[in-house]
Amino acid sequence: MRDHVNPKILFVTTPIRPEPDSFPPIGSLSIISALKREGYENTHFYNIDLLRPEYDQVIAHIKDENPDILAISAVVSTAYGYTKKLSLDLKKSLPDITIIMGGNLGASAEVLLHKTGIDFVCTGEGEKTMVGFVNCWLRTKVKADFENVNGLAFLSDDGNLIVTPYAEPVEVHQVYNIDWSILEDLNQMEFFIRPKESSPLYGISFSKDSRSDKPQKKGKSIATMVASKGCVAKCTFCHRWDPGIRYIPVPTLMERIDFFIAKYNVGFIDFGDENFGSDHKWLAEFLCEIKKRDLIWRVSGMRVSTISLEWVQKMKDAGCSSMYFGMESGSQKMLDVMGKVTTVEQNKNIIKWLPANGIDTCLQLVLGMPGETQETIEETMEFANFYAQNSEDTDPNRLGINFAQALPGTPLYEYARRKGFIGQSIDDEEKYLLQISDRDARDGESFINFTDYPKLLLEKWYFDMQNRTRKAYIDKWGLASYYNITDEAYGLAILRNLRGSSIMRDSGYFAYPAKAVEEIQSMDHDKKESKNLDKNTAIGKSNPVKKIYTFMANLIPPILFLFRKNMMQYVPIYYPQFFWRVRFFTIFLVLMNSVRKHGFRYGAEILLECLQWKTSMLFHTSKGRPLSQYLSLRKVVNKNILPAISTDNPSMVKLRKGR
Repeated sequence: MRDHVNPKILFVTTPIRPEPDSFPPIGSLSIISALKREGYENTHFYNIDLLRPEYDQVIAHIKDENPDILAISAVVSTAYGYTKKLSLDLKKSLPDITIIMGGNLGASAEVLLHKTGIDFVCTGEGEKTMVGFVNCWLRTKVKADFENVNGLAFLSDDGNLIVTPYAEPVEVHQVYNIDWSILEDLNQMEFFIRPKESSPLYGISFSKDSRSDKPQKKGKSIATMVASKGCVAKCTFCHRWDPGIRYIPVPTLMERIDFFIAKYNVGFIDFGDENFGSDHKWLAEFLCEIKKRDLIWRVSGMRVSTISLEWVQKMKDAGCSSMYFGMESGSQKMLDVMGKVTTVEQNKNIIKWLPANGIDTCLQLVLGMPGETQETIEETMEFANFYAQNSEDTDPNRLGINFAQALPGTPLYEYARRKGFIGQSIDDEEKYLLQISDRDARDGESFINFTDYPKLLLEKWYFDMQNRTRKAYIDKWGLASYYNITDEAYGLAILRNLRGSSIMRDSGYFAYPAKAVEEIQSMDHDKKESKNLDKNTAIGKSNPVKKIYTFMANLIPPILFLFRKNMMQYVPIYYPQFFWRVRFFTIFLVLMNSVRKHGFRYGAEILLECLQWKTSMLFHTSKGRPLSQYLSLRKVVNKNILPAISTDNPSMVKLRKGR
């Protein structure tokens, strides 16, 4: 029976990536904490993304809990398929349950409300909206009464879409004010805060910093935190809700850091912000305080336009070990289409400044935006080569390359709809959401080709970018240095010890979740074994020839092994010179890989498309038709340079517009 004072509320996450993410579910935790502060103590958490139970177990668990309100967190639009199935199945088993969904998938509110078992969609920041929603839910079942709750989308009793104004943002001192006992009570805190010796983040982000090996850092843990919410940028492919940015006041942030230090022996912090340090007054105060705590820390998201060499040096001095930037492209034309409001020169400055000051980074790129041509790709390749040749300590394999993926609530998605890449009806939009469900942005079958080049060539660009970057590094620093930097790569060290494993790393966020958990466990074991192996086969700088021989003899998986394990993507990494010599056959290797992943039908389709394009080029001098104007897609959409869709529901305008 429903408790009219303290209803039972259950929050669940949807899987985000193929493996459980080390980033805590701060959105869900923040909302749960807000509800409990308002007196709704009967609020519980089921972290599906971490636990990865089989689907039948998920249904059974929720049925056993029998909540009055089920809140589903869908951080990414690729969770649509899972969200739909879960909500519909639960409505059959628990017909009286109220289901509300939040997260960036909420930009597709119209589809969700018509096609799934979702009753309400939280359309922005969830803390105040959920409190208001539960308050209203306790008073009434009449849908019309929920129009007084800001931040909701729902269907009225007569089937009309209602979208209320966004909720007021939470006060700065309440941004991600999380009660961590929620995870402690579930015995899940140890997954997110680990000793450096067992944390994947250490090898990725901290191990290159000599300060990390000091005696006082032995046994210290690594925690992921955030110092802000939102972003000052409006990149045209980004599907985040929050307009503007709010920095947690430094005294408040330091209280939270001190709590982690005292309770979990934290000595390393990964700041998972989207836009760290744009407020220089805040940054100066933060650096002064963080330096007092003798922490080693990294920043996952900064903007190249908001940082100078002086700030880089100050951050290093205060304990920063690595900084990541969304540079995205080496072509100014593409940066303009993305709405980055940055320049290639600013990107290059960062690449020069960071290694010179002992700060690690990696290059993150987005390929295939509207207007992308072979010319803009060549510019990005030259930029990647600059990255590889700037420092001997640069790992040329650390290229985060994704194809542009149209996600609801972005100008890119609206561009795709107006150009006809995505259908304009609710049915057509759902078809697209199902197409990208359980896929990442590198999956060739799911991403939209926004260029005038065949998809097979786009996938070849992906391999060419990596191939040429390795070649540029070897040309500048030599093969011995390449193998040395490759040997130090954490991910590859694990891979070397997977020779007896049957695990495959194909796309699929939700398939075989139990196997994903097994893989995480095996990775921890393999890391320990890899450390022992590396000690016995240590490669010194004094003898490059011996170095290469030792690496080749003991550490590199044979090509036949990689074939058998369906790991052909690692052949270019371990055999860069061989792969460079056969680069003219790359397109055939790309085709073979596509067939392996998606089947012969897909392979035949992209091959036929490519042959037709090649034939058409015999009669044309232009190799692709670039945009006549390289404008930000936000301008293209907002100024109706591409005409708006007349049949769109007016209530969806602000959700489609996004940030």
